[in-house]
Amino acid sequence: ERCGLAPARVSRPTRAMLPDAPVSACDTDFSGMGIYVDGRVKNELDELLATKPASDLTARDVHLIASMHYLDDQPMLRAAEFFGLTAKDDVEAGGLSEPLDAVAATADDAASTRKTILDFGAGFAGDARCLASEFADVRVTCVEVQRHIHDAAEMFTRLLGLGKDCLHECVDVFDTRGGLDADPDAVAGTVPGAPFDFLYSVLVVLHVPQREALWRALHANLKPGAAVYVEDYFAARPLSERDREQLAGPVACPYLPSAEEYRETLNKAGFVDVEWEVMTDAWTPFIETRLASFRDKQERNLRVHGPELTAELELFYATVHELFTRGNVGGVRIRARKKA
Repeated sequence: ERCGLAPARVSRPTRAMLPDAPVSACDTDFSGMGIYVDGRVKNELDELLATKPASDLTARDVHLIASMHYLDDQPMLRAAEFFGLTAKDDVEAGGLSEPLDAVAATADDAASTRKTILDFGAGFAGDARCLASEFADVRVTCVEVQRHIHDAAEMFTRLLGLGKDCLHECVDVFDTRGGLDADPDAVAGTVPGAPFDFLYSVLVVLHVPQREALWRALHANLKPGAAVYVEDYFAARPLSERDREQLAGPVACPYLPSAEEYRETLNKAGFVDVEWEVMTDAWTPFIETRLASFRDKQERNLRVHGPELTAELELFYATVHELFTRGNVGGVRIRARKKA
């Protein structure tokens, strides 16, 4: 297979779970989510390599096929803005601010001054590689619990030569020596590279029903005062039975809190200065356009992905469109900080 990606395969973790179930980040059933089938990205990569050699690929090229969220690169750019990152283009445009010998003398200190980002649920790491390649003095650690997605993301990073600034860890943030189940006050296992300056996570938390344990685990891997940028679903209104069925099925979201419940969980975990920006009106047109565009490219989709995966992807896109059109499920952009 091209560039080392395995043939199409569906991720099949064990089961959907309730909020009080034993804690593990890999228990939600993703088997119905077409976008999490690694064949989708392999197929798109093969399509891309038919027009562009691997040696010429950029992080932006791969971002187009690796991204699984809304509004393209806007979450990443808004997060970089919130984190106070500096674009490399801006640094280069300004020239060197120190003599060359001073720059050389401080090269060994670069690692200690580099800002670190924990990308929780990084998926195929499209955003992470752009952050690592486009912003100065940044190192991103991608945490992904699904092994086949982790392996594919790591392969992309090696392909682009970004392994120094974009790291990959296939770990479960709930792993502890005693287990969070055994001790409700236990501290989550440390992700390699912790503690981090920033937390970035887009459309991931919705897949993990054990919210208090999750936010406690993430909190434990951040520095005091660390900035947090998250985009996620929430229950904007009481969910119908149909909402719950679709969320637990094609969307792999077994539990969805209200805004009040969500904010309470963040506060309880030790996060402060929580900004809650409702994104539903911004996301809904994107979701509608995505579905229409996919259907308009039916012939291309069948050629690239085959009938089975094309049907899975259409079911997923149509389900999300139905959920947001019905109006009970909402989207939110959260900015917060870990209490210093």
